[in-house]
Amino acid sequence: MKWIKCIGAIIATITLVVILNSRMGVVPALGPFLNPVDGFWQSAGAQHDPGSEWLTFPELRDSVLVVIDDRRVPHIFARNNHDVYLAQGFVTARDRLWQMDLQTRSAAGTLSEILGKQTLQLDKTARRRGMMFGAENKLRMYEQDPELMEILNAYTTGVNIWIDALSDRNIPLEYKLLGHKPDHWVPVNTLLMHMNMATTLAGGSSAVSMSEMRQVLGETFLDRFLPAYPANMDPIIPPGTPFTQNPLQPADVPSFFSPSVIAQDLYTHPDPALGSNSWAVDGSRTVTGRPLLANDMHLEMTLPAIWYEVQLHTPDQNVYGVSIPGIPSVIVGFNKDIAWGFTNSGANVLDIYEIKFRDASFREYYHDGEWKPVDIKVEEIPVRGQGIVRDTVVYTHHGPVRFEFRDALRGQASQWLAHRGSTDIQTFLKLNRARSYTEFVEAIQYFESPAQNFTYADRDGNISIWNNGLYPLRWQGMGDFISDGSDPAYDWNEFVPRDHVPHITNPERGFVSSANQNPTDETYPYYLGRFFSSYERGARINEVLAGSDQFDYSDMMALQLDNISLTARSHTGNLLQIIEAHDQFSSLPDSHHELLAILRNWDYEMYADAVEPVLFTEWANQFRNKLWSIIFNGRVENRKTPDMARTLDILSDTDDFNYLMTAFGPATPPTLEQLVFDAWNDSLIRLSQSLGSSTENWAWWRYQRVGIMHLSRVEPLSRLGIRTSGATEAVNSVRGAIGPSWRMVVSLEDEVKAWGVYPGGQSGNPGNRHYDDFIEPWARGQFFPLHFFPDDAAALHWLQQITKTEMERVQP
Repeated sequence: MKWIKCIGAIIATITLVVILNSRMGVVPALGPFLNPVDGFWQSAGAQHDPGSEWLTFPELRDSVLVVIDDRRVPHIFARNNHDVYLAQGFVTARDRLWQMDLQTRSAAGTLSEILGKQTLQLDKTARRRGMMFGAENKLRMYEQDPELMEILNAYTTGVNIWIDALSDRNIPLEYKLLGHKPDHWVPVNTLLMHMNMATTLAGGSSAVSMSEMRQVLGETFLDRFLPAYPANMDPIIPPGTPFTQNPLQPADVPSFFSPSVIAQDLYTHPDPALGSNSWAVDGSRTVTGRPLLANDMHLEMTLPAIWYEVQLHTPDQNVYGVSIPGIPSVIVGFNKDIAWGFTNSGANVLDIYEIKFRDASFREYYHDGEWKPVDIKVEEIPVRGQGIVRDTVVYTHHGPVRFEFRDALRGQASQWLAHRGSTDIQTFLKLNRARSYTEFVEAIQYFESPAQNFTYADRDGNISIWNNGLYPLRWQGMGDFISDGSDPAYDWNEFVPRDHVPHITNPERGFVSSANQNPTDETYPYYLGRFFSSYERGARINEVLAGSDQFDYSDMMALQLDNISLTARSHTGNLLQIIEAHDQFSSLPDSHHELLAILRNWDYEMYADAVEPVLFTEWANQFRNKLWSIIFNGRVENRKTPDMARTLDILSDTDDFNYLMTAFGPATPPTLEQLVFDAWNDSLIRLSQSLGSSTENWAWWRYQRVGIMHLSRVEPLSRLGIRTSGATEAVNSVRGAIGPSWRMVVSLEDEVKAWGVYPGGQSGNPGNRHYDDFIEPWARGQFFPLHFFPDDAAALHWLQQITKTEMERVQP
């Protein structure tokens, strides 16, 4: 019996050892994962911050000083450009390696190599989107410029120095969770990071939905409710600004094209909440007599954060701002002479083409009167636990075929500006060193995609804004719908000359601004696309900037935090007036009348603890859903719903409502009063279901559900339920996971001063105190002064003072 027990114990021990050291799907082997010396606990626990140091790697040409400030921002002082980018790659990887790895895998279509079959469809989508295709095209352009390649290679070397120094003990937590180790960084990874941003900002299309809606609802509906130039728009370039007198003219407009196949719309539609604010005010409107520049970029907030703060100093540059982990340079920031910021243009740089194939082999397609051969790429996707999965992607001269309809011998190809070979990062490298407006304009010529509104200010007093990028020459409406892939008239045959893109410098009104709205009015001679952000943020910014000539930096911060909803200011009264006209209004419960009375006295501020924003927004949402359900249901499968501003305009335009009900309504259509009345009642029912029956719980921050998810989507590593003010349509544009990913204000005085904050932290390690330490200040609307050191001596002096103060603080 003793021998049986002994043998049983040995077998159980061996079994446990095998289990603990074996993977189960994507779950790592638990033995190494739980190892107290090298496992999870070493990464999950609080970590020591890296200290300031001199880097002396053999790969450097000289020693490099890295000063780490009180917010873990690295200030890198190098004696040459090779070394500054090598050091930037090293310190960025030290803080954000897993983030860089995951995001490049997402772009390259290699997530399944570490995550298994659950991400296989994502990998196929990335490859059919042409992400690596675009990155490799760009890399070939960089390889033609030895100076640019030296920068990419130096950054790559810095990342790999950190990777080579990793041990099981200090490898990032996420690698332990997934049970894998990082591959070496390669230069194309940097360009995959660029492709990721292009996807986020300019990788969507509404062409499929618009084509179906045109066929079913007609051009009149689209022009009326989805117009290219909304009536209430306050464009980026002020109306009346003269444009070029000699524009290029597109080829003859082809006849109406009706696609053979309109399948389910699987393309990402541009998200109107993914935008930004940026403005610059000249010295005639500031208390210092010098320009102010402000920028806050609205993106999906993540942990680790999108941005990484850094200062780069060499003999020919001294620049501070935020970088994208994986890309050398400062993307948005300032130096001692200039400051710059971005908002997304929203111009259409991705067209969808219907491709006609000769036969079921899909080896030839019809274009310009002849059958042409396709290019074939067999994608080999490694899948953890499954081996290699192959997917054959067909390429036409337009681009990769995203979707195939084999029974109809048709496909849909996408032509995307991000696929072009270009050296866009050169723009940032040159901006970092720019000293004047002339050098700014020269720098932005290299930037093609995703098109951006570049806002500029300098110490000489200049301000400017350029709606900058490479734009296909289009006729009115080209690209709004599925294009005929067989007709060369739909090809991108020419581009808008770079000096013809919308821009203005030192305008009479004393400020420039952008909030992703239409870049121009209809007098601009080129067509850039149909869908830009709604008017509210841009109009509110211009309203405030036109209202004073005594601005200081704190006013710029206050405007970034402005919570006024112009949507609510314009339409709350209309909703109240219409519901009061309903014959059952007086019979509503007293509790309803009390809530309506609160709305009557509202100041239209979208404050975190207020109930009014909740009541208005849910009421407006219910009205919008009810109205367009009547129009679309049973009629349109793929839809592009008119935005909230255009929808609520119908409240004060009976002609619009009567047109909709006459053309598309049921035999007995509802009245406008009935829709508004029903929307009010349904909004209260939904709020009771989602927030509880007590209106004391109906706080705006609870309704907004602002949260920042970890890139792994693991909730314990995320920060949810953030109490903050703002709204999609407010200047302080916050909604769910979308919000200001970096707020920056720069005062271009003799000694430049700057302030900034982003929702996250410098460290990518969830166990580090700098993982999320900026989130609460960001939510409260606080800014940090940015330590912009003129040289390494000043940085070391600051460090000595901080160290001395800290030592005095801890003395007994």
